[in-house]
Amino acid sequence: MNNLYKKRRASETLVYVVLIISAILTLLPLYWLLSSTFKTSAEAIGYPPSLFPKHPTVKNFGRLFDANNFNFLSYYHSLVIALGAMVLSCTVATLAGYGLSRFKFPGKKPLMVSIMFFQMVPILALIIPLYQIFSIYGLYNTHIGLILIYATLSAPMNTWVLKGYFDTIPDSIEEAAMIDGLSKTQAFLRIAIPIAIPGLSASAIFAFFKAWNEYIVAMTLTSSVRPYTVELYRFIGEQGEVDWSLLGTASFIAIVPIFILFSCAQKYFIIGLSGGAIKS
Repeated sequence: MNNLYKKRRASETLVYVVLIISAILTLLPLYWLLSSTFKTSAEAIGYPPSLFPKHPTVKNFGRLFDANNFNFLSYYHSLVIALGAMVLSCTVATLAGYGLSRFKFPGKKPLMVSIMFFQMVPILALIIPLYQIFSIYGLYNTHIGLILIYATLSAPMNTWVLKGYFDTIPDSIEEAAMIDGLSKTQAFLRIAIPIAIPGLSASAIFAFFKAWNEYIVAMTLTSSVRPYTVELYRFIGEQGEVDWSLLGTASFIAIVPIFILFSCAQKYFIIGLSGGAIKS
């Protein structure tokens, strides 16, 4: 019994050590970038590097407001695109997930596999066809063009999450509501949707962050309507030199509001993902 207890304690200790190391490796690059926000340009590129700013400064924010260094409209573009992609992705995924959960029809399983397969297609393989299509139909350098792409990229995963979440909601609840006089559509809107709010929250967060952080598509399919991820490229010079202090400051402005938002919605994100994973 004592040996069994020691083995269990050793395995738990090993797990915690691995988790702590993983957390450090994940957070260290983020901390390094954010610490550059409060360093001078010379200190940010100095050697040996300093873990903490020796002379903390907020002057980088003033430098960043110079229009020659950064276009602050990029944050507006990112917000519009991310919110639009989130709404469209969640709308499509909710309808698709509910249909796959509640209705039986021929080819249902192959369809579900096809939806997940689409999620695995690398976006780089589609860039050239997308560029040609967008140029023909006037979607190049527009908000709606990027919204359509980002919503399409996140909708397959969200469909699976919401399908699994709707599977956890008993049919009897909606049937009881229909006996009381609601139509199928009303039961869906008034009963199923409110119960599935945690799953919808997880899907919304996933779609928003996927659109907010994307770079390759935005770089290729925009010229002036550029999200902040593309605008950050301004801080990389022609010879590959990087102004880390300004890059850190611009990233800080983009990350902090999103970090706060995710911290507030973290509970719903975890509940939504775990709820959708119970049944598939």
